[in-house]
Amino acid sequence: MSTEKLQDAIGEVRDDFLLDADSVMIKKKNKWIVWVAAAACVCLVAFGAVKLLGGPSADTVTQQWSADLSAEDYFKNSGRGNGQKSPSSFVSLVMPRFFVQILLDDRRKEWEADGVLPLMPDHPEQFFFAGYQGDGSLYKVSFCWMRRGETNEDYSTLTLTAAPKELHEVSDVVYVRTDEKGNVIPADVTVTVRDGISITAEGSEEEEKTLTWQTEQAWYQLSGSWNDSYEDMVALLDWFWQYPLDLSRFDTLAEESMVVADRAEQPDAFREQVPDFTSLGYETETEQIYLWPQEGESRPVGLEGVYTRGDIRVRWTVSVSADADAWAACLGSPGDVTEAQVREAMAKGNAFNLFFGTPCMATLTVENGTGADAWEIVQTLQK
Repeated sequence: MSTEKLQDAIGEVRDDFLLDADSVMIKKKNKWIVWVAAAACVCLVAFGAVKLLGGPSADTVTQQWSADLSAEDYFKNSGRGNGQKSPSSFVSLVMPRFFVQILLDDRRKEWEADGVLPLMPDHPEQFFFAGYQGDGSLYKVSFCWMRRGETNEDYSTLTLTAAPKELHEVSDVVYVRTDEKGNVIPADVTVTVRDGISITAEGSEEEEKTLTWQTEQAWYQLSGSWNDSYEDMVALLDWFWQYPLDLSRFDTLAEESMVVADRAEQPDAFREQVPDFTSLGYETETEQIYLWPQEGESRPVGLEGVYTRGDIRVRWTVSVSADADAWAACLGSPGDVTEAQVREAMAKGNAFNLFFGTPCMATLTVENGTGADAWEIVQTLQK
């Protein structure tokens, strides 16, 4: 596949991601299910995320809530940091290793009628989903209300994310403020203590902005686009403050959890997407296939293998779906990438993604190895 065709494919996947969250969906019992392998993403531990973003500055405003507090007051000190706002390429989506996403768009009217969600008639489009870990336990729920129009003034994207515990993640790239010398400027935030709970506000009104808080039951974050006002944000906050979202209704997937099997039990799964490690002298440490129940059958949705040769340890993962960042970071298909591309990717880190045609993607991670070791592995897939 040429570079131009690959970029076109990535563009199509990114467009699908913006509309449907992921490129591949499996229909089961009138629900849309998306499986994502987080191994296709570059992960960052929570400490790293806090360190990179800088944390609140020393003069962070902390205030007590009162009934006459204005929407602007919630963001009193937010986004005031000077300097240029630049994208950082150091982090990507932080997710569980295996993640199942179920779309909930068809429940909107039911939940509005039951008072679970607010009425949002001026936001006719929506994207609702619940995300679960491989064992079926809840990872997070997300409700996104959208409005699109003929002009930028009509644009709106308001999102509530809720999870049993705090999530350290971003959906695309992390933006940080830098000074003229490129030094990161600590984020300016405003903290409002309301009913004993701290609400952290970040972002200026012309940028994406967030309101984040944690209760004994869950972690919550509201986000608004560059075109959503502080009033829009706080109105949604007030609604969920009065009617807290009960995560117990999304507790587990019950019988719909992922099944892990030895690859020997599924010899045909991903046969064309696994390098010939044996011919290169590698020993198989482990090879597992991940299966998802679908209409009474188990469908292979992922593979994870670990192979060793002396001190070199290789991890090879394959998934039937990946997030938009992973697609955008693909080197290309195995038959099209060059040795120079592989060596350059390995010089920047010890992992990179390969494209096997929508929707299949693989990630190669080489520990204690070189670009030459990675290149010989890729060559076994070139036909």
